[in-house]
Amino acid sequence: MKRTVKVQVKDASIALAAEIVYGHRPAWGSLSYRPLTLSFMRRREGGTLPLIVWLCGGGFTEVDRNVWIPELVWFAKRGYAVASVDYSTAYRSRFPQSVEDVKLAVRFLKARAAEYGIDPARVALMGESAGGYLAALCALTPGEFDPGGDCKVQAAVPWYPPVRIAEMRASIDKTTLPHDIAAYADITRYVTPEAPPFLILHGSGDDLVPLSQGELLYDALQQAGAAAEMVVIEGAGHGDIAFVQDEVKKIILDFLDAKLREKRPEF
Repeated sequence: MKRTVKVQVKDASIALAAEIVYGHRPAWGSLSYRPLTLSFMRRREGGTLPLIVWLCGGGFTEVDRNVWIPELVWFAKRGYAVASVDYSTAYRSRFPQSVEDVKLAVRFLKARAAEYGIDPARVALMGESAGGYLAALCALTPGEFDPGGDCKVQAAVPWYPPVRIAEMRASIDKTTLPHDIAAYADITRYVTPEAPPFLILHGSGDDLVPLSQGELLYDALQQAGAAAEMVVIEGAGHGDIAFVQDEVKKIILDFLDAKLREKRPEF
């Protein structure tokens, strides 16, 4: 059977580059180096796009920058470039090296904005769990924790972030916590009126990072007079599938659109 069909183009085509090296860390007794990498995707149709820098969670002890890529394609198809960033984990580093890594990645991407087709003045940090902690802390500290270069962002979207990690020691198996847990900063200490707009997502049924942690950050932002929204997903647990439903993605998209661009692209 032979058919001719007329196709109306309504969707973007997404390209992925999965092995971009943005920096290095000493390894093997500082006699060698290991690469820090990121995966980058954007629509193939061209144009200058706002950027989402995504940070995977993993209890600060492991990270897989590609595990969330299938869900993040949703945002790429709606006109965002997305960079999913590898960062140092607790077994191979000490705080604040993971924060420094994220800031290095932001600076790397901004410095190559023309090459990657992104707008360095329209960048959001988004991450889940440990990645949510890093997204929030990096967004609040553009002049601290290795402040060299431009690592300022225009929005932050942490999902179920631990905020005061030391307070969670009683509820989490100590074997899952970083060995230098006492060094991990309380995010609320860095909240100022100059904070970028925040959208905090948390599940009411989270038994790993309690809802009260996300509320600490929201309350601190509110008290400082910074722009902040919080969405509590009823009954959702830690890393719950509810967070990747279209309804929730649409909430995030509307927030990012309001902060990073005037209108969505047409395909």
